[in-house]
Amino acid sequence: MWAEKIETPDPNEIGERSVRLRQRLRLKRFRMAAGTYLVFILAVLLTTRMGFADLTGVQWIVIVGSAILINGIFLSIFLTDANLRYKDPSLTWAQIFFSAVWGALPTFALSEVRPILLMFYIPAFSFGMLRLNRRQYLTLVACVMGIYAAILMLEHLHDPAAFQVKYEFLVFAIFGIVLTWFAFFGGFVSHLKQRLKEQHDALQKINLEMHREMQERIRAQAEKDRLIVELKDALSKVKTLSGLLPICASCKKIRDDKGYWNQIEHYIRGHSEAEFSHSICPECARKTIEEISNYGKKK
Repeated sequence: MWAEKIETPDPNEIGERSVRLRQRLRLKRFRMAAGTYLVFILAVLLTTRMGFADLTGVQWIVIVGSAILINGIFLSIFLTDANLRYKDPSLTWAQIFFSAVWGALPTFALSEVRPILLMFYIPAFSFGMLRLNRRQYLTLVACVMGIYAAILMLEHLHDPAAFQVKYEFLVFAIFGIVLTWFAFFGGFVSHLKQRLKEQHDALQKINLEMHREMQERIRAQAEKDRLIVELKDALSKVKTLSGLLPICASCKKIRDDKGYWNQIEHYIRGHSEAEFSHSICPECARKTIEEISNYGKKK
């Protein structure tokens, strides 16, 4: 019986499908990140409408226009697959960094409600929880705290009398502690996810090896079945002689099952695949020559 052949999928087709699926996932994450910009802008709008702070028309244009520009650039990168050229195609670190730089604009302009606006850095940082390791997170924390420190320095230089050193330092310290804790927590989650991925890859490798071994066994079984069929076919064509053959002691004829006496070559030819070519042995040749000679002398 022939073994059923299992179709092996094309590795190139599987790889291309995997890339497309990952790209769609990255676009979904990007849309969520872009939604965070929109929520931030709505929070700023609500703050200004309720009279807690105020923004000029130019400031609104800069804040909204820069948000559109940043997201437009990232969107074009994902749509053209340009992100696949980078070590991390998700561009998570870059997206969080530029969102932090952009967030500095309303944070600087709306100093009255700054602690509220600083809360939006937490959702931005959460996007890297499954992608960034601890070192990358701490690098982001350093960049964000550096930007925040620059904002405070500019405010102090602009109006030293209105600058509340203790209050601003307290907010700065608490913000730094929260981001640092989030960096360690996010790094731990990312490390755990990496370990799970390594285990999954190991299982996938074992599964692939088992699949290949199964394919080899199927091919070996198919070859074995083919050889068995060929052997049976060959054996079915072979005729053999067995048992006791009644043969004449004088003329050497053989009696068949029906009682007829046949020349030995005719009998063997009918019961096997052997063929005969007639010749004469040296002994018979000498006897024949002697008989011919004696016959000539007598005559």
